[in-house]
Amino acid sequence: MNARVYLLLTLGLYAVGALHVLVHALTRRRLLSSWSVTAALAGFAVHTASLSQRWTEVGHFPIVGLHDGASFLAWATVLAFLTTYVRTKVDALGLVVYPVAFALVLVATLSPATEREDPILKSLFLPIHTTLALLGYGALFVAFAMGIFYLIQERELKSRAPRTLYYLIPSLEHCDSISGRSVVVGFGFLTLAIVTGVLWSRAAKGVYWTWDAKEWSATIAWVIYVVLITARQRTGWGGRRAALLGIVGFAAVVFTFAWMTLLSGASHPAS
Repeated sequence: MNARVYLLLTLGLYAVGALHVLVHALTRRRLLSSWSVTAALAGFAVHTASLSQRWTEVGHFPIVGLHDGASFLAWATVLAFLTTYVRTKVDALGLVVYPVAFALVLVATLSPATEREDPILKSLFLPIHTTLALLGYGALFVAFAMGIFYLIQERELKSRAPRTLYYLIPSLEHCDSISGRSVVVGFGFLTLAIVTGVLWSRAAKGVYWTWDAKEWSATIAWVIYVVLITARQRTGWGGRRAALLGIVGFAAVVFTFAWMTLLSGASHPAS
């Protein structure tokens, strides 16, 4: 099978998981069951096969343009979700991860694949740098989602009549804890991605810094997460302020990814 067939199978499996989670949310049942978890695992396995086959077909690491970028980001997001779920058993993450993964794979399926040949795509730094960046994005997405859940749960607790989400979302302490750990993991990957991106820029263009918006947004996101981690560790700063700062940091990450996939492509190292 070619990469597109694998991707269509992935789309179908993620759709099963997304529908299952949404139906269970509406009926206030446990969000994740053996069916939805199996769909995620099977979808992730087929998705991995799709990326591997795509790499074989184009002859370079598959991260050029919206088709490849959206597909790879969905893969990294599902990996971060599965890793978090195994460790925490928090099924509320499925409320955001399944629909987001489905939407990203749908975008990848509908977008034309780029077949551009460019010597820079043969660089050893490309798979290393990009994989580190996307793994970081996946972990930071989990932190972002838990920050959103924290704000929602806080509002529900203050209301006189809590709604459905109150019963589906973990406690404030649990949301804050998972978000904090995910930020640390994502920050580590983001730091390594920036370092390898700088080295790639030097190898490809002879300069460490090209002064484009993508590099600046990645640096801003990095600084925001430095502030967040430092405040958490030294002052015990968490809760609402940490959730809001994490959301701002992830907005910078989203801008970096959008610039990489929609505007600059692979001709500039992603950070």
